[in-house]
Amino acid sequence: MAVWLPVALTFATLLQTAVGFAVLRPLTLPLLALWLAATAARMRATERIFAAVALGSCVPVVWLDPHWPQTLGTALDRATVFVALLTALGLLRDAARTSAAVRRCGAWLIAQSPSRRFLALALGGHGFGIALNMGAVTLLGTLVNRANTLQAAGGDAGIVAIREERMNVALLQGFFSMLVWSPMAISVAFSLAMVPGVSWFDMGPPAVAMAALFIAIGWAVDRVRWPPSKRRAPPRTEPVPPARQAAPMLFIIAGLVASVLALKAFSGMGMVEAIAWVAALFALCWLWLQYARLGLARATSAWGSRLRRHVAAYVPDMRGEQVVLGASSVLGVTLAVLLKSLGVSALLDALALPGPVLALAIVLFIIVGSQFGIVALITSAVAGGAVLGMQASPLSALGLVLAIQVGWALSATLSPYSGGSMILGRILGRNPTIFARWNLPWAAACLAAYGALLAAFS
Repeated sequence: MAVWLPVALTFATLLQTAVGFAVLRPLTLPLLALWLAATAARMRATERIFAAVALGSCVPVVWLDPHWPQTLGTALDRATVFVALLTALGLLRDAARTSAAVRRCGAWLIAQSPSRRFLALALGGHGFGIALNMGAVTLLGTLVNRANTLQAAGGDAGIVAIREERMNVALLQGFFSMLVWSPMAISVAFSLAMVPGVSWFDMGPPAVAMAALFIAIGWAVDRVRWPPSKRRAPPRTEPVPPARQAAPMLFIIAGLVASVLALKAFSGMGMVEAIAWVAALFALCWLWLQYARLGLARATSAWGSRLRRHVAAYVPDMRGEQVVLGASSVLGVTLAVLLKSLGVSALLDALALPGPVLALAIVLFIIVGSQFGIVALITSAVAGGAVLGMQASPLSALGLVLAIQVGWALSATLSPYSGGSMILGRILGRNPTIFARWNLPWAAACLAAYGALLAAFS
């Protein structure tokens, strides 16, 4: 039940988003309850805390909100959608894991010359993150670690150390900049689901510009930190692979983004639902194409076997992410009611902070929380709930979403508890705190640039 219920819930949720929540809610909500009951004994302490807090937050809503059935229904609907989303994204990561296009593009990025390697890896981490999410850090981090050998550095241990820092900083900065805008990112899906009245088409243009600015700042910081005189690169003995090796992966990334935005635009679905649909269908087609050379019958058989192996091997591993994200999506709804009732939103009203100051305060709140292991899902839900409960917020809904995205991206870069930092730390055999030190100048410059933009456009 713990293995197959998330699959059944995903199918039911995808169908539900196509025909309307009210029609299939009697099916999806019991499936969610059964799955939680089936996995409760195997949950880690963190997962149990998240689940308990989310369920506990629903109780006072019944007393405080006269429209509590609709509020709690919305919260539970979001939880089912996010569980389905992670199931679909897991299948997409699995398809990428065995894709020749992904391997060739990764090798092409690593093989760039020292003068172009930082920007190549930053853009690669950004693009791979769109398609693979956390799988991008695993894939590119492993490739970087394998390529950065003493032999490749001409026997100079100093070059190995410089390359380790530069390449992994580029990977993380490019990857986390993706969280600001990508329609495939959990951060964007979560914020857009929490803040009403904002679509991706509203936030997309300024968010894309912000992400591009962050990558440009990373490149500039790298040039200042590591000028040509300090790189000490050995003579290159192998030619740079042709750029056509990266082309198939670029088409995959562009296809994913375009498909999500097109489905969102023409179907009227929410962003989370559109991502889940596209990720599931795209992954199923991508997997089948990997076996297409075998002929129709054998390819279909191999495809079916691969899907069964995926469900058995990978779906149970996603339980932690699904519980945390599902619980956080519930809190994103209930906290707006609770914080308003507790007077937090009224306190913000009384402070009468200017919009730019409130936006910077949200970013700093998310960053500071991440230093204590509080995931951005929670700090974003708290900040969003408090602002949404204000009577007269000086921050527009779009400004709130952008502040949350910037805070999410910078906090993930600076936190040793973020998924990307922990994954990369395991690959390199490093304490994840090293990445916060390496990325601090970049994060400070990005925060200053964001503050300058707020001041300029306020």
